[in-house]
Amino acid sequence: YGRDWSSDVCSSDLFKDLKVGPQKGCPLPPQRGRFPARGYRNPSTAITPCSFARHCRAMGAFRTEWDTEPNPVYDVWTVTNGGEILPGVLSPFVATLYNDIDARGLRELMATYPTGKRVKIFKPPVGNFFGIVAGRLALNVGFSVAAMSCLDPDIAAAMAGQFFQGSDDAVRLLVSAPADEVEAALAVATAQREAAERESLDTQQDLYEERLSSRSLLDRDLSLKAAWRRLHELLDEVGVVLNRHLMVSTAAGEMQVRLAGVIAAGGGDPNTIVGLCSGLGNVESSKPAIALYDLAQVARRQPTVRNAIEAGDMDRIRAAMDDNDRLWEVFIDEFDEFIHRYGFRVQGEADPTVPDWGDDPTFVISQVKSMMALKPSESPAAHIKRASASRQKLEKAVRASLAPELREMYDSALVQAQRFTALRELTKAVWVLSTRRLRPPLLAIADGLVDAGHLKRADDYVYCTYREVEQMAKGKEVPNLAAAIVRRKRQRAKADDYTLPNSWVGEVVPAPKPAAASKATTLTGMGVSAGSATGTARIILNTEAAFARDIEPGDILVAPFTDTPWTPLFIPAAAVVVETGGMLSHAATVAREFGIPCVVLVEDATRIIRDGDTVTVDGATGTITIDKRAR
Repeated sequence: YGRDWSSDVCSSDLFKDLKVGPQKGCPLPPQRGRFPARGYRNPSTAITPCSFARHCRAMGAFRTEWDTEPNPVYDVWTVTNGGEILPGVLSPFVATLYNDIDARGLRELMATYPTGKRVKIFKPPVGNFFGIVAGRLALNVGFSVAAMSCLDPDIAAAMAGQFFQGSDDAVRLLVSAPADEVEAALAVATAQREAAERESLDTQQDLYEERLSSRSLLDRDLSLKAAWRRLHELLDEVGVVLNRHLMVSTAAGEMQVRLAGVIAAGGGDPNTIVGLCSGLGNVESSKPAIALYDLAQVARRQPTVRNAIEAGDMDRIRAAMDDNDRLWEVFIDEFDEFIHRYGFRVQGEADPTVPDWGDDPTFVISQVKSMMALKPSESPAAHIKRASASRQKLEKAVRASLAPELREMYDSALVQAQRFTALRELTKAVWVLSTRRLRPPLLAIADGLVDAGHLKRADDYVYCTYREVEQMAKGKEVPNLAAAIVRRKRQRAKADDYTLPNSWVGEVVPAPKPAAASKATTLTGMGVSAGSATGTARIILNTEAAFARDIEPGDILVAPFTDTPWTPLFIPAAAVVVETGGMLSHAATVAREFGIPCVVLVEDATRIIRDGDTVTVDGATGTITIDKRAR
């Protein structure tokens, strides 16, 4: 196989020759029986979108007014990864905005492929890849499998089994297309993938330069109509960047599956792809933690700064920084640079209505405090160095175990799997960075709606739908809006009392949250980063809570979800336990990058495990044992 990766190792025929696919040794095969019986429907009895509200009432199912309508074709859903992109119950505005972005963006992306016309894109309020169920974001595995099968059906089926638990039903949604059409589509995808890194870096540089300008201040002061126009200029750019991220994410999954296929063909364990794609170094999602550690070292060398941060006196810290206290000059310079590079981060960072670290740096200061307590051997760089050494050792061991005729394929597959795993983190960061630009014009729109008499409070715009805001921005009234806002606030609060299964087919009935089984001593989930650790559990429900509750070196971080802003909390932690997530989730990626044991998909972990419990986390078996209860 002496030619390049794209012409040989990426070919469907070679993949079949390796006898790895949905029916023959698919790595990490899909688990059956994961769907609640009440959530399954026969495709022949599909519920049409026009009957959705009536059907929900008949079922007695909880829904919000801003839920998307069922997709009549692609109906295999998961919340395991969506919860870290846009966590919790979304506001009506954000949910309906993303419903619109989803439809427009996917239509543009699929149009670039000759086979793309074979995948149907539905207009809002139907959900395509992004769906909203009981107010929460769900991702459509069925749509993903169909879209990927436009490039390679075998890989699409294998990816469904590996990265989306319980999704074997999605195989029925594979797209069938003539071989020449598939080949042409794959050529387009290959060109897109090759250009993605340079395009992402260029976009990132442009966005950072814009952050140094007065553009955001100008956007914040726009009139209502001008702000609405500016929002849509930015949305067009966000759509391009999001499509690039979706394309690279698909490539990352594909390349990992191909690597697993080569290993399996040689008689090895395909699960070793986890270790082979870990400890890569210079991964975008690990950079905020590294920069925070460096910032903490600056603080440690300045006694006045160190004492204030260790005391957690935010009033004193803010006053000193606002007044440019002479004793704080060095720290302020480094802090400003950190905010320039990473201030766009925040929990739920893909939601432009949420203030980021630049707006409120409380979390950043809290993590500077935590980083100051670390020994050099516990620094992010030290974690990455150890994880990298383990990965390199594993690379050699796996290669040595393969037959000589497979080693060249292994080398090529390894390079591409690692490349796109890291690139996925870059494209996601650039997408979030571009999304944060929406915030200034959105704030201007909110103020404009108040000035025009449409709203009484600027914050209430998030309880309007995207189309309602559009209508008001164009000078039109929305009937009964005040009553709708009150009603939606109640619905959003009520939605917190419901939960969804990790995956389902067709319709699903959100269930009331059960009482936590506090007597349980063993929990199970999906092990996504190997290793074992025992420590004191620290329950952190959101990043804001981290300021009041430090993660000490050796603690076990237990969280409902994580996204990139949580990364600094991983550094002192001996292990991480998360209620949601998957093989390519943030928690999995970052834990592997730092060589920390991690288990995801641990149902009710934050309620069953108590703060202060002594627990043992086994990232290989996916088990958490409560060794001793806190008093």
